[in-house]
Amino acid sequence: MSLPLLVTAAIAIRDDRVLITQRMPGSRHAGMWEFPGGKMEKNESPTETLQREICEELGVEVQVEEIFAVIHHRYEWGAILLLAYRCQLEEKPLQHLEVADHRWVTPQELDDYPLLDADRPLVEKLQSGLI
Repeated sequence: MSLPLLVTAAIAIRDDRVLITQRMPGSRHAGMWEFPGGKMEKNESPTETLQREICEELGVEVQVEEIFAVIHHRYEWGAILLLAYRCQLEEKPLQHLEVADHRWVTPQELDDYPLLDADRPLVEKLQSGLI
């Protein structure tokens, strides 16, 4: 049994809305929505991962704050350990460098988007008012 893939996610909230991004065509889970972030590289901390991934995907800097949730999820291709952190993004327009699209949505509006299964517990926590 292999170890889970370590993945980070940014819970970025602005004006009572949370940021979600859409996966690029041709990628695994193409067209699905998720909280931005990505896989941790060797010798990289979760904070470093989020800083790198947000810059690569959206072209902005991020300030990583406290842990929001830790989720273990098993997909058909393997397991992930998702470390979600509250974050503040730099106040400038987001670019779509490695994402197809982005939205700032209310926690209730998250139900209107096809989100990755591993992100569902984050949605539940956001919708319960634990932000």
